[in-house]
Amino acid sequence: MDGVKTRRRASFGLSLLVALGWYATVIAAVLVGRAGIPVAPDRDCAAVFSCMTPGQEVILLMIIAGPVLVALLIITLPVTALLARWVSSSIVTGTLAALGSVVAAAAVGMLWHGGR
Repeated sequence: MDGVKTRRRASFGLSLLVALGWYATVIAAVLVGRAGIPVAPDRDCAAVFSCMTPGQEVILLMIIAGPVLVALLIITLPVTALLARWVSSSIVTGTLAALGSVVAAAAVGMLWHGGR
């Protein structure tokens, strides 16, 4: 088979690192954005979570977002494996895998919410 060019495939590991990098970027952006919001001086602490410190808010956010992040990572693995066969760039594969996982998780969430 001389002269036959084989298609170059994206590396699964590098593609997965790109997808994880996107998740880390979004998490860091949320944390930085939340840290930049000033606290109102006259807060009413009658509501359940109204008088939490920023550290407590981050911990609560990670507890709530933890299962969602685990679900995204579980969805990302097969999506990355499928895309790595067709796309030759690891950067494009990881980006599409992260985006596809978010879309799939949102669709599952909407189906779950609609079925209740």
